[in-house]
Amino acid sequence: MYVVGALVLVLIGHTLVFSDVAVKTDRNGVSTVNITSAKTVTQQSSGTAYTLIGWNDLGMHCISPRFKEMSILPPYNNLMVQVIQKGDPPKIITAGVTLEYSIINNTTVKRKTDFWQYVKQLFGVALPQGTGLTGNGLSGKMKPVGDHFEATGIPILPYDDKLAWNPYQRAIVNMKDTHEKVIASTEVVIPVSDELHCEKCHANGGIAAIGINTGTLEGNILTLHDLKNGTKLMASRPVLCAGCHSDNALGIAGKPGVPSLSLAMHNRHASLGANTPGCYDCHPGPKTQCSRSAIDGMGPVGNDSQCETCHGTLQQLADSLSKGRNPWLEEPSCEQCHGAKYSTGNNLYRNSTGHGGVRCSACHNSPHAWWPSRNALDNTQPIKLQGSAGPIGHCQVCHKTNPGNGSPHDASGHPARWRDQHGDYVEHNGTTSCQTCHGANLTGGTGPSCYSCHGNEWNN
Repeated sequence: MYVVGALVLVLIGHTLVFSDVAVKTDRNGVSTVNITSAKTVTQQSSGTAYTLIGWNDLGMHCISPRFKEMSILPPYNNLMVQVIQKGDPPKIITAGVTLEYSIINNTTVKRKTDFWQYVKQLFGVALPQGTGLTGNGLSGKMKPVGDHFEATGIPILPYDDKLAWNPYQRAIVNMKDTHEKVIASTEVVIPVSDELHCEKCHANGGIAAIGINTGTLEGNILTLHDLKNGTKLMASRPVLCAGCHSDNALGIAGKPGVPSLSLAMHNRHASLGANTPGCYDCHPGPKTQCSRSAIDGMGPVGNDSQCETCHGTLQQLADSLSKGRNPWLEEPSCEQCHGAKYSTGNNLYRNSTGHGGVRCSACHNSPHAWWPSRNALDNTQPIKLQGSAGPIGHCQVCHKTNPGNGSPHDASGHPARWRDQHGDYVEHNGTTSCQTCHGANLTGGTGPSCYSCHGNEWNN
């Protein structure tokens, strides 16, 4: 069935095509995005003075599907944008302009969640409906923070205003000058999903059945917690998990002596033997497919190997947390796969900068959704900027003229301008010389996989 209708910008040659988009879910619950053209408009002039590049700080934000009994994560999404004034050299700016965001076909939270009914009991604050925990709503102004603009705590939900479910909501960001004139814009996926499959174990009669009909899976979870830990959570509903278990994602310290929420969850579920859940049983999910980068080596769609490539198995993850790894604040690094020359120091990828002070996420997109993405909507921005879905690599996205010094990563080992010229070379000469470093199948020998940028394009 087709469950979502929307609009998306796709670059074809030198025109922007407004297209109808539908998310199609097959009998196995796997979703694919289908795009059909509707009309064309003229592409924005390549001579525009500014480039806006936006991203989400995480490839997928999760929210609890209901809040009446417990909350794991509230509606809370973070949008980041860098503004680059084109030039030789380009300049990152955060002053003299205003950035405003809004969510396409998503202007209200009515009928989409019960969060605001219980927010005072859970978080101790009374919020107007539609206002998130940081005071932001579904539209508003972004704040300059250091080298970028951001809007945090956006209370986006995976339902549009027609209540169609879609984890890949889209934000429009407009930049205005001092005369309130829109001088640049971009479109960014702002992902969120409530696809948590706790019911696989915690529904009445499931693997985690306790002989007590609690009526809800949340009741099953809380009752189990009470029986195993001597707590009284059922009598304290609604329960905020981070009230006891620290959660760095929310910035909540929890209680002394109580393991972090990440450690408690991963460690408990890693000990279940044959009943150990897969990553997509708890993280969104077969329909959402939150890990969706087309980078070769990430594993098949919907397979736990996608997650384990970077994070390890559930047991390995639990062991690292048990040994003191700080969840959310210590994550896999770029150099883990690409080598020491790609080190970002002690910075997390999502906080790291590279070429000319541009954020790594601006050129490569957010974690779990690196360009090119298997989800067509993610690729809208790089296609608009450079005509291809890979990481931002065309110099004149930011430079007025091509500086001719090749890849922004000086560790590439390629000659000058290789990024612009190797496509023609391969077309006329094949990939034999590439195999020397990139392996016989181009998935990485002594160098990185060619598919890190190309994804599965060559196989289509």
